[in-house]
Amino acid sequence: MMREVEIELFRFDSKVDYLPYYKKYKLKYKENETVLELLNKINSLEKFAYEATLEFNLNINGLYLNVSELIKDIVDKTSNELRIEPLSIYRAINDLLIDKRDYLEKIVLFKEYISPMEMDGYAKKYELDYFASNTYEINRSYIGDHALLIAAEIIEHNPKVKNEIIELISSADNGIWYHTSLQNRVLNYDINKEIKIKSLLNMLPKVTYSGISAHLNKAVKIEDVKISQFFDGFNIAEFEGLNKNSCVTVIKKSKANYIKLSSSQEDLAPYSTLVSKDFSHKIAGKILIEAKDSNADFLIVRTKSDLMLFDGEQKKIQKVIGREIELPVITQEQFKKLLEGEKSRAVLGFDKHKVKVSFL
Repeated sequence: MMREVEIELFRFDSKVDYLPYYKKYKLKYKENETVLELLNKINSLEKFAYEATLEFNLNINGLYLNVSELIKDIVDKTSNELRIEPLSIYRAINDLLIDKRDYLEKIVLFKEYISPMEMDGYAKKYELDYFASNTYEINRSYIGDHALLIAAEIIEHNPKVKNEIIELISSADNGIWYHTSLQNRVLNYDINKEIKIKSLLNMLPKVTYSGISAHLNKAVKIEDVKISQFFDGFNIAEFEGLNKNSCVTVIKKSKANYIKLSSSQEDLAPYSTLVSKDFSHKIAGKILIEAKDSNADFLIVRTKSDLMLFDGEQKKIQKVIGREIELPVITQEQFKKLLEGEKSRAVLGFDKHKVKVSFL
């Protein structure tokens, strides 16, 4: 059975183009057809720059992936409208080809511990892990998830150098503290990689951070709410977090227009607060700006812990990103009470919010 996709292909030549642009195509594909085969089809219609090998990686609809992945899996996870982009638009040099110098330079940091042949192997093995990181988009000097995974393997094979390797990856400017999970960014991500990086964090000296107290992080069951107050005409966005703690079904039942944010499942990098006051603010700012620019009337977050950041720290977030936001933020628990008909600002806790909840 043949299915159809609509494609927007990133085009850019750093030698002649000032800005990138996108070329549109409509193509049919088979159930077992890969992304590489799709790229080859496009190339047969109109030449563009890419690597026609199974080692090539790219970005489709915000998901980072290898070209061996099936088209149908990407369509099923996103949509049949595919925006095909390089791993890094920032590093693009010719269509889907990118400059990888910074990636390779960070592997060389381990030259005393691995052979040139091992370096080449790591360069092929962990490319997605470097460029898919949300941290990389915010902090270009970040040592990279690939470096952390290499470090974990070096320590595993030679525990005697553990302290040297930990020192190498724990800089307060660009080290492991800034790691953000890739589990919602890389298609078919191997969660064992996240476990390896967490094991490195546990090796760091004097790290006692365990997050905000548990009662602040306790989620509320909202799915069974009995709605007596609807939100017709409202645009509502949400922050789901790594665990995809979404209340999309309830938002839609409330008759509101649900705004899906591409950044709604990002990691807020709690360990970064040990070395930087601004990094988590930049991630939160990205989420708030996307919601604001999508005309959201307010943002729903998971818990009081999130509320402390997105509402309580919003003034600081605005200062860090250099833009006014002023977007009301409420928790899922507060949204549930609103749906049940509660109107008291004190009972809802809105009287304690930094950004006024003006729609009540």
